[in-house]
Amino acid sequence: MSFHIALSLRVTHEYWGDETPPLRILPSDMRAFTRAGLLAKPAPARLDVVAETALLTEPTQIACDVYTTSPDTYALTQGLRADTLPIYDLGSATEMHLADAVPLENVPRLPGDPLLRLLITLDETGTRNLRLHLQTVSALWAYHFTGDAAPEGLQITDPTGAASFDDLGTAPIAEGHSARILRSDAPIKLRYRSDARFTLEARQDPPFDPITLIPVLPAAGVNLRPTDDPAAAAPLQSDIFVSLW
Repeated sequence: MSFHIALSLRVTHEYWGDETPPLRILPSDMRAFTRAGLLAKPAPARLDVVAETALLTEPTQIACDVYTTSPDTYALTQGLRADTLPIYDLGSATEMHLADAVPLENVPRLPGDPLLRLLITLDETGTRNLRLHLQTVSALWAYHFTGDAAPEGLQITDPTGAASFDDLGTAPIAEGHSARILRSDAPIKLRYRSDARFTLEARQDPPFDPITLIPVLPAAGVNLRPTDDPAAAAPLQSDIFVSLW
């Protein structure tokens, strides 16, 4: 018997960057997979398929499912919805960016279903190398500052100049307290390990420079929600609460 690697599939996720994302890839129908003389060798965010060369005599289409061990993946990934299971036919592609891909069909998502399903054609000889790239969503970062030391003259600066923030004034929060809200005026990508280094400052009257209150603010998390303002620059918002005492 002779065998060869018929498929080498790798999945990356922009949110997790260089770290291995919490994804696993498995054949959709293991019995059909075995009957075709195929052996799955899964690993985190990757799948190798070994074929018995004598049995793989013509191009063969297989279906593979991408699962996640993190429930946040649905909300963090462009092109995914919690209520539908998208099915993609990769055709002859060697790479696919999920945010730009159009599914062959969407079916209602049931409990236990994968994130997505891939239809992949294996050649009878050689190895098919595939890369699937998942892109993270962007959201408005809304900082909620509470406490007696939250003056009106707050500002957030970005040393790179890429992001800027609007002062939305104060808004009520729990137990009769209020928070001053500074929100990015454009959506910012979410990252597992964000490289954003935003600084909180208190403005002073000229000619005095602003006072640095917090050199590096915490980054946005995965607590996404729809924005309250229909005119906002993005439909999603991540709230970050910071106490100033």
